Amino acid sequence: MEAILVSEQSAGYPGEEGTDEQTGSRALAVARDLRAASRRARRMREAIYLALIALSIAAAVLLGLFVIPPRYEAEARFAVRGSSPAMPAAGGGATGLLTTGANPAMGSGFVDGFAVNDFLKSRDCMLQLAKRVDLPRLLSPAGTSLAGGSQEALYKAYSQAVTVRFNLVEQENVVAVDAFSPDGSRRIAEALVSLAENFVQKMDEQGVRNALEVETARLHAAENQAIEAASAVAAWRGANRNVDPEAESTMVLQMIGQLENELSTAKIAYAKVKAFGNPDHPMLTPARMQVEALEDQLAAARQRLAGGSGSQANQLRSFTQLKNAQTFSDSNLAATRDAYQQALRETSRLRRYLTVIARPVAEDAASSPNLGMLALEGMLVGMLLAFALSLLLGSVRSGRRI
Repeated sequence: MEAILVSEQSAGYPGEEGTDEQTGSRALAVARDLRAASRRARRMREAIYLALIALSIAAAVLLGLFVIPPRYEAEARFAVRGSSPAMPAAGGGATGLLTTGANPAMGSGFVDGFAVNDFLKSRDCMLQLAKRVDLPRLLSPAGTSLAGGSQEALYKAYSQAVTVRFNLVEQENVVAVDAFSPDGSRRIAEALVSLAENFVQKMDEQGVRNALEVETARLHAAENQAIEAASAVAAWRGANRNVDPEAESTMVLQMIGQLENELSTAKIAYAKVKAFGNPDHPMLTPARMQVEALEDQLAAARQRLAGGSGSQANQLRSFTQLKNAQTFSDSNLAATRDAYQQALRETSRLRRYLTVIARPVAEDAASSPNLGMLALEGMLVGMLLAFALSLLLGSVRSGRRI
């Protein structure tokens, strides 16, 4: 820029043609000096940028070496399985959405695995874990304590230290624990596996109770119905003083038949005596009296069998109703007991259990901080700072030119 101004000034004096060569030499020298100064300034800026990036990388590495406490990881793997019931006959029904068609219990393990996954991430699990191990101490660097010491701070530290994921392909739960010591991560992981086992056991017991709840209620109702029916029959027998009205009705029927036969014989004998035509015949009155007595007995027997409210027919009707109710309640009780036993057998085949695939073993070397990742992050931060500094210097140079 100054070289151009010098050349313009030299060109503005027409009386000095003899000095054109000297003026051009001075302009070229000034231009060379400006270019050299510009290169030196650019190299200085580049050195500053590189130094800033190097300082950022060094600060990140030093932060990882001396400030950020090391963390050790322990990983455990387990799966929730369930015994499958007896397979139905071919074509007996469609498979469910959560089953593979070959093993219906895999669908149950799929759902239960997600349930265990959600439980291990919950505050309830964190509180139960805190009762088994000294969680605030294990989740704090040596010689420090959790900030605030509140339940919220503990849950935040727990969420950062414990990673739970569910492998859909293998249908297994993976629990990774990052603590500030190998022993701490191992103890937390082992306690989480134990809590998961207890959760699956409680879930299995609750599932069995829920499955048997309906059948148990039906069984109790059938037992009460059978007891009420038997009590009604016993009360009827006591009130009517009749143990077996069917047998008594049969006896009355037999007695009526016998009386009818005797009456028929007596009428024949009376007719024979009457046929003599002798009103003073000594056998006439006894024969007539025998016929009348048998007729009275037959009428009384028929009245007893099918008379008023106290007749055998009426008693037999009410007793038969009670007896039929008792028979139905007994058969219903037997069927309900069979259904309950069948439900009990089916639920025993559908028990859930937790299978530990890999016990937690802590790393002997710290998994974090990752110095390579910290150096990369420091380099990115340094590049951002260098870019911001370049923008600032550029704006300053632009202001000076104006």
